Amino acid sequence: GWQHRFPATAYAMMCTRPLLDWVVRDAILAGGRIEVEHGAEAVELAGDRSRVTGVRVRDAGGGEPRLLEADLVVDATGRASRLGHWLAALGLPAVEQDVVDAGIGYATRMFKAPEGTDGNFPAVQVAADPLTRQPGRFGVVYPQEGGRWLVTLTSTRGAPLPTDEDEFTGYAKVLRHSIVSDLMSVAEPISPIFQSHSGANRRMYPERMPQWPEGLLILGDSLAAFNPIYGHG
Repeated sequence: GWQHRFPATAYAMMCTRPLLDWVVRDAILAGGRIEVEHGAEAVELAGDRSRVTGVRVRDAGGGEPRLLEADLVVDATGRASRLGHWLAALGLPAVEQDVVDAGIGYATRMFKAPEGTDGNFPAVQVAADPLTRQPGRFGVVYPQEGGRWLVTLTSTRGAPLPTDEDEFTGYAKVLRHSIVSDLMSVAEPISPIFQSHSGANRRMYPERMPQWPEGLLILGDSLAAFNPIYGHG
């Protein structure tokens, strides 16, 4: 059945990733103390195994990497961090890490919401049935800015994710409740179906390294990446 309603003490703000990135970047740049290198990619660390002195970056237009010197380099590049390769290039061993992967996958599609659903339309979640011996299947409908719904269908290891429109529609129909399928039927799909299998939990242990270069910090998902559904940030 549905979870019992109760006075909320915590709130979740639903929005697309581009909007979140824009708001965060706008707030950071408002202070005037930070400058963004647009179209630049960090390709390696500068320095040696005892101290990092900057990064080498390559512009989107190509060309040779250029050096950006720094007293402190912070790796906040998230799950896609290449820190392991960068440390190896400095002659340092691999960072010890733990990985727990439940094999969770996501198939997501954006829909145009029907008229009359703006405002306080709730987030909808249909959880998997923990009592069955079958791979878990669950689905969500999250309101987004611009009159859109983000529909995500999820599976645990052993349940194939939908790859096309027919599979996506059929997958929603076999959830424990029909509400996700019902909402999809009155909305208009406006995006392709995107899949993600990046839900593994990973924790790195730089403190266990026999040597760590001065001038280098790791933050966020570069250090500890949890499945985003946990809401740990």
